[in-house]
Amino acid sequence: MSLLWVERYVITTCQTVFCNFRYKLKKHFEKFSTIEEAIENKHDDVKTQEEWEFLCARFSSEKFQIRSEKNAINRSKLTHHHKAGSKSFMSHQEQIATQTGEMQGAIDRFETEYKSTKKGWDLGAKAKWDEMIKMRTETTQPDGTRTMTDDEICAKVLGVKSGYIKGCGFGPRPPPSRVSHSSINEMSEKNKELQEQLQETQHLVGTQQQKIDAQNEVIQRLEEQAKKFEEFMANFSRQHPSS
Repeated sequence: MSLLWVERYVITTCQTVFCNFRYKLKKHFEKFSTIEEAIENKHDDVKTQEEWEFLCARFSSEKFQIRSEKNAINRSKLTHHHKAGSKSFMSHQEQIATQTGEMQGAIDRFETEYKSTKKGWDLGAKAKWDEMIKMRTETTQPDGTRTMTDDEICAKVLGVKSGYIKGCGFGPRPPPSRVSHSSINEMSEKNKELQEQLQETQHLVGTQQQKIDAQNEVIQRLEEQAKKFEEFMANFSRQHPSS
């Protein structure tokens, strides 16, 4: 698994399978009014009674219930839901590429994954798609050239999380940000100013160091003179002791 998104997909798929299995066990647990009754009715997919009792204790714990409530609130905040089912987005795209001979662009890919052939759009996904189409129109020049690619538009509209475009699976990555010529010029000017400030600071430090060195020389000479004076006074005291 040399591609990072492939590794992430495998890990996420395993996590999803585990979560679905745990959800099935939790729904079975919730059929019973008391934990004692639930313990007496082990789910068939759980191998041992000890494992089932552990799960019952976990499902009934305050910590687990608080987390479940938070997860339910987070799910309620989702503005749109994909229609791809259990198949990964990349599997869908490979299937479409096999049929049509080319990969879809990011905006068309979003439509494929979020628009149901039977029920159409849900409101949240339709609003995002409309915003993408509007942005693509606004960034297309009269000669057909575009100032933003589909990937850049999707990243702008949907946002980016952990290095990937939100809602587009583990394949598409946001394009690297492009720096305008004006930004480059501004950075060059800023760099020039910083270089000048650095040189000025280095010159100031050098000047201060010269002053410090000169002061150290003066201090050293004074210390030598003081030492000689002390030696002179010691000799004088020996030669002329007080009566």
